[in-house]
Amino acid sequence: NFPSFTMMRSLALLCAVIASSDAFSVSPVGLRAGLMSSRAISQGRTAAPLAALSMQAAAPSLSPARPPSLVPGSPLPRIYVYDHCPFCVRARMIFGLKNIKHEVRFMPNDDVKTPTDLVGKKIAPILEMPYLGEVMKESMDIVKRIDEDPALGTPILRPASDRADIKAWQKAHANTFRALQRPRYVMTGLLPEFAQAEAREMFIKNHQMVGYEKADWKDDSKFTQEQRKAEYQKALEQTASLLPQANAALNDLEALIFSPEHCSEMGLSYDDIDLFARLRSITIIRGIVMPPKVNAYMQTMSSWADIPLYTAMAL
Repeated sequence: NFPSFTMMRSLALLCAVIASSDAFSVSPVGLRAGLMSSRAISQGRTAAPLAALSMQAAAPSLSPARPPSLVPGSPLPRIYVYDHCPFCVRARMIFGLKNIKHEVRFMPNDDVKTPTDLVGKKIAPILEMPYLGEVMKESMDIVKRIDEDPALGTPILRPASDRADIKAWQKAHANTFRALQRPRYVMTGLLPEFAQAEAREMFIKNHQMVGYEKADWKDDSKFTQEQRKAEYQKALEQTASLLPQANAALNDLEALIFSPEHCSEMGLSYDDIDLFARLRSITIIRGIVMPPKVNAYMQTMSSWADIPLYTAMAL
């Protein structure tokens, strides 16, 4: 059953547009006007946050074939997520890949009540299936639940492989990308979970900059919020030195990607659920240059999963 899914998409996908984040510029006003609402309902595909903009975007010129749209029940399944969160992207991917209609609810970052009412603590993603009375957390458990349910179509994912090379790459470069990404998440209110100032303030307090321990960072007796924000600004000012490191890291990743359709030789798998979810965050960094194979992989996964990259709003 697995090969047919990949072959169907591969035949339909003729090319991927290779574009860097410097290919166009967009004003903050235009970006804000195009941002999706924090409760966008997916009608088979999640609404694109920048749909109102007209530009040469980083999406394939031809959309790959997708499975027939599936309406699983009423009300539709709901996934509660943060847009920037890689774990949340995992949960969103399986719905897009299988073309299952669902509702996406972007929680404000400082909303503690909603996730606590659902699963007992502040966490994301959360899957709610009202027509079955089910609620569950943990991203890969959600992916497995949706992929393997016979009522939701044939399974499409192969098991995760032991890609020690990709894991080593992620570990080696985590701090570089973390220092570049985190300040950009909260520079503006463009991401739905950070639309309000208090949500951005909470993220800064709870997510330390490189070189600091999380417990110390969150301790108000050791850091004021102004000191935390100053460290975020310092990281942003290091972009000129960090960006070449990030681009060199992406060049190293090029050899680890098997094809635009899947990162591992065996086909579309849990490896792709994890890798694309992590790489998507990188596209918020203006000046990132992805080598051809990595870029083609990102365009393909973005299109198939129906999850837009940040390229057009990179900072």
